Amino acid sequence: MNNLTSSNAAIESGTHSVDATDRDFSNGNNSYEPYESETTLDFSAIWAAVYRSRLWIAGILLGCLLIGIVISLLLTPIYQAESTVQIDQEAAKVIGTEASELSASIQDSDRFLQTQLDVIRSRTLATTVAEDEKLFGNKAFLEAMGVDPDVDAEGVLTKEETERELVLETLRDNFAVSLPVDSRLASLRFESNDPALAARIANSFTENYIRNNLQRKFDTSSYAREFLKEQLDDAAARLAESEREALNYARLTRIIDTSNAAETSDGRAAPRSLTTATLVQLNQGYSATFARRLEAQKKWETARNTAALNTPQVLNNLAVQNLLQERAKLRAEQQDQLERRKEDFPTVRQISARIKELDSQINTISQSIRKSIQGEYQTALAQEKALEQQITLLKNETLDEQTESVQLGILQRESDTNRELYDLLLKRYNELNAEAGVQSNNVVIVDRAIAPVEPISPNIPLNLALSLLAGLGLCGAFVFGREQIFDTIRTPDDIVRKLGMTALGAIPLLKSGTELASEVLDPKNSVAEAYTSVRTSLMLSSSHGLPKSLVFTSSQQSEGKSGSCFATALTLSRIGKRVIVVDLDLRRPSQHHLLGIKSDHGMSDLLSQNATIADVTQTTEYENISFISSGAIPPNPAELLASENTVDVLRQLESDYDIVLVDSAPVLGLADAVVIGSIAETVIFVVEANRNQTSTVRSAIHRLIQGGGKLTGVLLNKFDAKESGYSYTYQYEYNENT
Repeated sequence: MNNLTSSNAAIESGTHSVDATDRDFSNGNNSYEPYESETTLDFSAIWAAVYRSRLWIAGILLGCLLIGIVISLLLTPIYQAESTVQIDQEAAKVIGTEASELSASIQDSDRFLQTQLDVIRSRTLATTVAEDEKLFGNKAFLEAMGVDPDVDAEGVLTKEETERELVLETLRDNFAVSLPVDSRLASLRFESNDPALAARIANSFTENYIRNNLQRKFDTSSYAREFLKEQLDDAAARLAESEREALNYARLTRIIDTSNAAETSDGRAAPRSLTTATLVQLNQGYSATFARRLEAQKKWETARNTAALNTPQVLNNLAVQNLLQERAKLRAEQQDQLERRKEDFPTVRQISARIKELDSQINTISQSIRKSIQGEYQTALAQEKALEQQITLLKNETLDEQTESVQLGILQRESDTNRELYDLLLKRYNELNAEAGVQSNNVVIVDRAIAPVEPISPNIPLNLALSLLAGLGLCGAFVFGREQIFDTIRTPDDIVRKLGMTALGAIPLLKSGTELASEVLDPKNSVAEAYTSVRTSLMLSSSHGLPKSLVFTSSQQSEGKSGSCFATALTLSRIGKRVIVVDLDLRRPSQHHLLGIKSDHGMSDLLSQNATIADVTQTTEYENISFISSGAIPPNPAELLASENTVDVLRQLESDYDIVLVDSAPVLGLADAVVIGSIAETVIFVVEANRNQTSTVRSAIHRLIQGGGKLTGVLLNKFDAKESGYSYTYQYEYNENT
């Protein structure tokens, strides 16, 4: 059949269709390949699957919610008590020296805070809490925590050690501490079945953490004091010895030591002779003068090579700063005026004149400051040259005394060094003694834990939400599994998508107690419209129009093939076609019941050559419809149908009537339909909606085509669109008032 024919058939049937020219069996190749559709996300199919399992889904969701409620009610309430502490990197300064050693670690605050959290979680703190609250050996605590207190020794641990480990494990498992990234307030939480116990343990963790923090600081300070005391004693002995050696050497060399009567400007001892003392004083003066000259020279070179207004001395001058400030205000005012007025406006000209006057004043002051810098440099240079001449005169006199003064200087410097070390150690020792009496701490309690009123577990809303999510997951798995296990043909789309066959139409499910004939004969009925669509598809199914012979079969019995054959005969007779219905279901015939005719003689007599066509052909109450019943049920239907007489009878009927409609037996398990399908011009395969597995239908179609049958298409029978979960229908509804 060509594309146009196939497309028109699809339009008449109200369904999608597959172009028959793309199928192997349409051009004489008796092979069948199941249609493989592209995998796409079909939301309508998903909704249909959900709708078909709606009662199961409701039951699963309700069951999950009930399980969630029951579990929530059976769970023991868990209470959580929380205390809050503030952890600062530096403790509060009481005497001003306590936190000086922490200043270098301020840049490492994240690591410090993490260390504090690890300290709080440590086994040592848990042990301290257990000892402070007398929890070791306390079975009531373990029972209150829901832990069995009766334990046996494990491994190398004794029973007592095992009980201690159980207490510590219980404490640490139910204790938690957290610190937000942008805060220094740490939350210490403890969970228990008893709200009062939870608050008590949380407060104990907080208090013992602060107490241990203070103890660690005290231990560190005590060790430092002991170490400094030993170092201080050694420094004092070295200082006394060095002073005695220096004094003995001065007496031996008879050098008059003037260092006891005067000190240099930097606090060190003065030289040992007057000549040296004078030279030293001159040298010190020269050094200071040289430094002043260098500083003055640097200032002058900077001022000389820099614009006057950019020199630091000018910029730091209060008068210049005031003038610059005033000029900036005038410039801002000038800019504001220029936005509204021209440059020759009186106000603008006045402001410009004032700015020029200020520039002149600033320049005058800047030049004055530059000259003063130059004068300072020249004065320092003259003083340096004068001192240099005096030092040159005293050098010769000093050289004679240097030899004897070298050793005295060495001894004196050693004594000075020992004194400086002694003073430094003594100062730090005194500071540590002062800090030892001050309990400074960097951890303070912000909120103490109180007995909680509401439990944190079970959280009924959360449990119900989780139950609902679990139910939805189970529902999804159930629907998926159900659709995979019960993979049936439900809609005409399934015929195209799963079977790759042309869907000739969808016959609505008849209401209970309704006769098929009355429904088909009513032209405005949905069933009549559906079979009319099938009739149109048949008339367009081949190049010569309506096929001469047409077999109706199905996978299994009771799928509606006989009713479809009968209804098709009625629709064809209404357009004047001479139709003969042949009941070749020689095992369970039913056409004579639909036509209201006895089945005393029929095809079994005709095929066994015990009667002629004229003898078995009966007229019906329906115009243009003749009927040949199955007759008596033979013992060997398959052999009878396979005889050459069957072909001759069918060809004779094709020449006598416009179309021969054959009601055949089901395909699976029987050879009857395969034999008849190979003889007739074409076959209609009837599938009951939502009954057979797709694999079953495929197997039946494959067997039929392998036997030489030529399928026109598949007819979906007993189709209930709403029950299948689809919102569309495949019939045209007439208004009764039209």
